[in-house]
Amino acid sequence: MKRSFVYILLAAAALMQGCSKYLDRAPLSEPSNETFWKSVADAEAGVNAVYATLPSSRDFWKDCQSDNSVMTNAWGEGGLGYISMGSQSAADAYLLEEWKYDFIYRALNALDKLREMELDANLKKRMSAEVRFALAMRYFRMVKHFGDIPLIRETPVSLENAALSRSPKQEVLNYVLQNVDSAVANLPVVYTDAKDMGRVTKAGALMLRADVYLYMASYRKFHAGQDEPALWKAAAQAAQEVVNMQRYQLEADYSYLFRHESNNNNKEVILAYQYVPNEIVHMLPVLCLPNGCSITGQGWASFCPTRDLIDSYECTDGQHIRVSPLYDKANPWENRDARMKQTFLLPGVPCLRPDGKFRPYQPHPSYKQPEKMNSEGGGITGYMYLKFAEPENPNPTRSYTNFPIYRYAETWLMLAEALNEYEPANPQIAVAMNEVRKRAGLPVVNALLGNQAAMREKIREERRHEFVAEHKRYFDILRWKIAENVLNKPAYGINSEVSDAVGDWTKPAFLAQNRTFDKTKHYLWPIPESATDKNKKLLPQNPNW
Repeated sequence: MKRSFVYILLAAAALMQGCSKYLDRAPLSEPSNETFWKSVADAEAGVNAVYATLPSSRDFWKDCQSDNSVMTNAWGEGGLGYISMGSQSAADAYLLEEWKYDFIYRALNALDKLREMELDANLKKRMSAEVRFALAMRYFRMVKHFGDIPLIRETPVSLENAALSRSPKQEVLNYVLQNVDSAVANLPVVYTDAKDMGRVTKAGALMLRADVYLYMASYRKFHAGQDEPALWKAAAQAAQEVVNMQRYQLEADYSYLFRHESNNNNKEVILAYQYVPNEIVHMLPVLCLPNGCSITGQGWASFCPTRDLIDSYECTDGQHIRVSPLYDKANPWENRDARMKQTFLLPGVPCLRPDGKFRPYQPHPSYKQPEKMNSEGGGITGYMYLKFAEPENPNPTRSYTNFPIYRYAETWLMLAEALNEYEPANPQIAVAMNEVRKRAGLPVVNALLGNQAAMREKIREERRHEFVAEHKRYFDILRWKIAENVLNKPAYGINSEVSDAVGDWTKPAFLAQNRTFDKTKHYLWPIPESATDKNKKLLPQNPNW
């Protein structure tokens, strides 16, 4: 992202922060709103402020809602860690992080003001398309969490003042697709001005279209038992359009994508939340790493990968560790999916220390190292993250690595999943899967073509490993209706006896967290209590809440 776009974005963010209370409740006649939307610069600032509503690095935290990760202090952040434990309630403050009608208002307000402005027609269409993309993404995300929700169309009004009841989920999704279609039609394939690097493109909108259709198709098939091939086909067509653009490629080095050097400087990321040195920053490095395992030694070990996730990575022969002859319990990180060592800090593997030297990461308490698990900054599973960590970063609380929203790897995996559900013998399924697996050093999957169930499982595992810590897994296990299986068992860490081989899955392991998933209620979140207190039309509450 070039400085001109960056500083417009910063100014917009400051503006919207300054009037956030107004955005929640002020009437449209408010003078500050009327006097702002006058110039092209105003329009750019207003539209750029809507970009702040897109998913950000905060999504790294939210992977703990799935079977991938555990939050060390589950009560933190208003109860974020309670989701995977099944102990959340409508009173938890964390729910409000996803119940974001202030974001809906911000987008609708921008659309309303753009309609009134005298701007170049093409510029107005493009700006409106950018806003509609963000509006669609936010509504889509809320539907995935809450199901039926109030639908505010086109005219910006606050939810509290409108006192609306909830609209059926499909009605909201239809409006989402209406906005996505507008974005696809009016966004450019590429921006010709370098200052616009980082803005959403036609490919980004097509990815959202594929995402929505995959969601609808999955719920219809796996929740309602009513397969609709047309939905899978629509998802595949959207993903194929991105492939046909021939603008994107997979980066050879997976780990490069999650370092600051790759910001808007790679062939794979289709859309990312933009960060800026010293201005728009995040703190993922200290959340990723334990104490003592970076150049600064700062590490909170806030989120820890689960044993189930680590053990799920294939060996290089494409087989699970429990059946592969390549697996060595004493050297479990060898002959494995290449992404594993690029994603995680693993026991026994050398890590950077504050003195600039590399020494093995040893989280077992018996080693009495600074990274000792179950102590301050030590985490609770014995596994940590390298993805987004950048251990050599001298300012780990001020990282500016962009956070990917859509990558080309997901284009391939969306295509593979959709095709497998409605045309399981299509050779393009293997082409798509093999593209992603090749980078991971894994064998091709051509032999699975036509075996829908086996290919489905392989695709699901591929998504899990490719998008660790990018907050894809939780939504996947919900739409596939497997959360009741994968979140209904404890999360474990490394082996509890230090004398046992580190990769011996048959030995006792540290218990990290007990988890429960009630299939009669947990596929939806409750409507936040603070919202229902203000607006009784939001009742009745979601089932069994």
